Amino acid sequence: MDTPVCPARNAGWPRLAVAALAISLMVFGHPFAAAFADDRPGGTLSPPVAARLLELIELEGLEAWDEAEAGYAAMIEGWSLSPYERAILLRQRGRARYELDSMDGAISDWRTVIALANLPDDDLNALRINTGQLLMVDGQYRAGINLTEAAIGHGVAVNADLAMRLAQAYAQDDDHQGGLAYARDAFTLAEADGAEGRQHISVLLYYYQQLERLPDQMALMELMVARWPDEKANWTSYAALLAQNGREADAFEVNRIMYLNGMLTSSEELVRLAQYYSYYDYPYGGAVMLERELNAGRVEASVSNLQLLANLWRHAREWERALPVLERVATTSGHGRDYEAYGEALYRAAQFSEAEAVFLQAINRGGLSRPGDTWTYVGNARMELGRLNAAEQAFLRALDWDYSRAGAQGWLDFIASKRAVLRAARELEILTTIESCEIDIERLRRQVVVSEDEYDSEGRRVLALPAPCEPWFDSYGHRLPDPERT
Repeated sequence: MDTPVCPARNAGWPRLAVAALAISLMVFGHPFAAAFADDRPGGTLSPPVAARLLELIELEGLEAWDEAEAGYAAMIEGWSLSPYERAILLRQRGRARYELDSMDGAISDWRTVIALANLPDDDLNALRINTGQLLMVDGQYRAGINLTEAAIGHGVAVNADLAMRLAQAYAQDDDHQGGLAYARDAFTLAEADGAEGRQHISVLLYYYQQLERLPDQMALMELMVARWPDEKANWTSYAALLAQNGREADAFEVNRIMYLNGMLTSSEELVRLAQYYSYYDYPYGGAVMLERELNAGRVEASVSNLQLLANLWRHAREWERALPVLERVATTSGHGRDYEAYGEALYRAAQFSEAEAVFLQAINRGGLSRPGDTWTYVGNARMELGRLNAAEQAFLRALDWDYSRAGAQGWLDFIASKRAVLRAARELEILTTIESCEIDIERLRRQVVVSEDEYDSEGRRVLALPAPCEPWFDSYGHRLPDPERT
């Protein structure tokens, strides 16, 4: 089963994260407007600091970030500042550095502000969230997680977006057990908000896969299939997961549904479905499907695919339908084993003379795994044709292999027994014929002579013997010596 790519691992994710961070900064409002309020906790700004700060904020409005960053640096390094003023200026310079794509600078300034802890909780939480996100983008996942969770500990509510960020960061840090709760929260909160939840489901599925929570994976995949029934990837993953959970029969049914819905289009997919049919002891359905797709040209008419079709027909005992396919395979490949399979189908279809010829071709071409069995097949075909002597010769050849010796000897014993029975039957037939003739001769002798033509020149009476009696008696009714019996 394909493992969904966790969004946090996608190459485009850092850019998305930076964009999210910019949105985050706007959501929290301009971070410096509160600096001029004398009644906020944390302190106030002196008039010179406030005046210069206003000038620099105006530069920000003009997007003159280089000048603004230089102005903040000059004040931080050269002015005498209170801890509160230093925190405000560091926060501002961090914003400028962020706009100038100086990640390290922004992170450094904002972490310093957080450590000073002399701004209001809402402002510090905003910095914790933003800095945590930047750390994650920079690959410092554990540090980013710690700052974000610190914000949560200071009262920030976990929403779907924040839970998703943490789930992605934990995934990047390979702490799947630690991030599972956030992945679940991201999914649950997104569902509660009525969102489509594709990304949230994907991340949660990734966690379940990493933690090998198969029942949870199953439930989530069923949701995905129900929510996006036209997406082939969901059905494919669902079928693979069913098989992984020991539900192979259900996996087969899912593949059948995909086929009926036109989702299986490649030759490989259709062949795999045909193999499913064979595996679940429904070869007839698989053969019908595969033959249809071969005729339509959607399945490659390779030797292996034709062999699969032939085997499906054979397993379904549809020998007549298997014959043309097996003949094509044998004549295409030229392999002895394919001729052997063709011969078997001919034998099963009661075409014994043709089967004998094909079996002999298989033996001559070689490459058979059990040639002794093929000789036994030759003997069987000859037995069906009533050719005992030829069958005996085939079974004698089969004696050369240990695995076919017992069966061949059994047939040889049967032939010997049958010959004995035939001899006994012939003897009985002869005796019966002789006894019947003796009765007929006695009846003829008792008949009244009506013509002198019934006597020979020597005056002996000549009897009109029935034809079956002629080999055993002369024309006078005397028993002849027995002819040679075969």
